[in-house]
Amino acid sequence: MAADSIDFNGQVAVVTGAGGGLGQGYALELARRGARVVVNDLGTGADGAGLADQTVAQIVGLGGEAMVSRDSVSTPEGGSAIIDAAVDAFGRVDVVINNAGILRNGYFDELEQHDIDAVLDVHLNAAFHVTRPAWSLMKAQGFGRVVLTASASGAFGLVGQANYGAAKGGLMGLGRVLALEGYEHGINVNCILPMAATTIADNSPIPDFWHHAARWLPDGPPTGLAARRERELVAALVVFLCSRECDLTGEAYSVCGGRYARVFTGVADGWLAPDGPASVEDVVEHLPAIRDLSHYTVPRALHEEIAGVADQARRLAQGVAG
Repeated sequence: MAADSIDFNGQVAVVTGAGGGLGQGYALELARRGARVVVNDLGTGADGAGLADQTVAQIVGLGGEAMVSRDSVSTPEGGSAIIDAAVDAFGRVDVVINNAGILRNGYFDELEQHDIDAVLDVHLNAAFHVTRPAWSLMKAQGFGRVVLTASASGAFGLVGQANYGAAKGGLMGLGRVLALEGYEHGINVNCILPMAATTIADNSPIPDFWHHAARWLPDGPPTGLAARRERELVAALVVFLCSRECDLTGEAYSVCGGRYARVFTGVADGWLAPDGPASVEDVVEHLPAIRDLSHYTVPRALHEEIAGVADQARRLAQGVAG
């Protein structure tokens, strides 16, 4: 193993969906930097071998230490079993990367209930199932790092992914709350919105993807981006977010075509009704100000938004009085 300025010596990381794709990239990089890794995956390769076994074999081949977990993230029992296995084998849990995922794409009115339930279970519910049993351990040791895998589908929307977008949007909300609850316990929680070449969409294409994309990409697929979807581009940021050196929490980051950028939810200054309840006509009249994005804040918590409105009301009152 090479020596690096950011290392995970003495730490234990749990990575779900780590038998291939992004999760495997995270597991390999964490192990390369000294972490002992729990590689969770239910999948099997074309040869019938477990995908998690293949990742563990690669880690061991690099001189690292890892173990296989084949428990399902989609049930509370499976999530607890994953964390119990980590503790039994390595004695602690420092990092949890919720990466496991599936797709069941389809137009909203064509989705079957099982398509909705399956996606919510593997993405949103799984984050509860896996992170909750690790949370108490992290609180007790005064340190932890959690990464949730959100998506541009949840943040910005994508036709044909109502179930997936709802799950991923929920993960962004979960990340904000966990960051607030974990702050005083040394637990940092962040979200990643990755775009990379993986196999997750092979058996569930997004319906009419390029037809709908033509509104924004009239010339078709952008040249050059396809070659910049390596999983290592995403792993570099995710592994940093898991490190001791990272003091960021409650934030979300996009990695798209080699571009790293913060994704945030802001509140425009808007319009504050001066006296009593506003009428429908008042709202219509002031709609340009309500929708104006030239001035905005990015609240760190609900309370900060309330404080901002209170400050606006105070300044409005002073202006009227003056």
